[in-house]
Amino acid sequence: MNDEFSTSLWLLSPLAVLGGGLMLALVIGLTLQRFQVPKLYGAVVAGLLMGSTGGGLIDRALLTQFQELLNAAAALVLFEVGRKMDLAWLLRSGRQGGSLLLATFARYIAVTLTLGLIGLPWGSAIFIGSILIAVNPVILNSMVADENASGTSTFATANMVGLSSLVALLMLAVTMAWTRSHGQDPTGDFGGELLRQGGKLVLGAAIAVFSYGLYALASRLCKVPATMRPGMLLAALLIDLGLCSISASSALLSLLLMGVFLRNAEKRDNVFQAQLQTAQDIGYVLLFLMSAALVDLGQLTSGWTLLAALAVFAVRIVATRIALWPATAWDGRKKHAMALSMCSLVSYGGLVVDNTLNAYTGLDPASTELMGALLALNVLLAPGLTWLGLRLAGETYRQGRDGLSKNKL
Repeated sequence: MNDEFSTSLWLLSPLAVLGGGLMLALVIGLTLQRFQVPKLYGAVVAGLLMGSTGGGLIDRALLTQFQELLNAAAALVLFEVGRKMDLAWLLRSGRQGGSLLLATFARYIAVTLTLGLIGLPWGSAIFIGSILIAVNPVILNSMVADENASGTSTFATANMVGLSSLVALLMLAVTMAWTRSHGQDPTGDFGGELLRQGGKLVLGAAIAVFSYGLYALASRLCKVPATMRPGMLLAALLIDLGLCSISASSALLSLLLMGVFLRNAEKRDNVFQAQLQTAQDIGYVLLFLMSAALVDLGQLTSGWTLLAALAVFAVRIVATRIALWPATAWDGRKKHAMALSMCSLVSYGGLVVDNTLNAYTGLDPASTELMGALLALNVLLAPGLTWLGLRLAGETYRQGRDGLSKNKL
């Protein structure tokens, strides 16, 4: 057989491997969806088969070659998170908005105390706790899109994703500065590190203002029709991501703010969502495929690590539910549902975005092992629990033969 068409050469093509993984994830996901299983589990199965747990075809070295592509997918996801944040509602909703903010701090305190009590160094516990404030936008957005979910609790949960990410970023700036100045390999003084981390946030916000201003100015000067504005907005998002990448500023904050500006400052009709829905759906699968491929299920074989990870997962859900107690707009069932829907975790890479494939190495071995176990559990459990939460809220609508039909859970 001609070497040009040999299997070995196909396997050596990073683009073909990534494309094959994406194809497998979509085929499995769409098949599972026919049996009422969340489509995102197609990415889980494909990632485990082709990643660290399975054949090892998709690894960090391969994904590094597609860093910019993955960053672009993350940009669409994070922009959508910001686009769903209704600042006016958060400010005027009283107990509802307050309970969502309370939930972010409740998760932080509960996780940090749990990690400290099970034996991790308090510095590591505080650092991991700041990461686990945030809710994973890929999982929630994918479940909401698949189930066509809408309603009061779904709206609040969507706002929670953006709010938790912002709080996590602020907390992470402080804890990162402390960890780097007092951790195992100190690299500087706390004040200097805090200024450096804060500078990344400020610069990311400034880039968002510049990029959104560029989009607003260009679209108005050229009198761009509504159907063409998504393309111009996508160009602005790529400019934003590129500037954040070369300046090492906070891409997460910058992309979130781009979405917030479009939702709260843009007065013209927004047609962005309808035109890029397919691209966002593929982005969800691609990013979760990457996450599943980098997960090693062998990290769950240690009994102590597995129990500790399960404890953190459970404590985080319980803390969220307790924090929702003061809110009066949702009944008990919806509060239970929201706590489940907010169960998903993000990694450190998910919060820095422009460096998604590089895990933070400043933690001690036990903390690193537990964080790996948490992310493995997140891949296996969080999509299903999020799906269950949306169904429990009674706000999901599936497309059936006779049109939309409400779930009967």
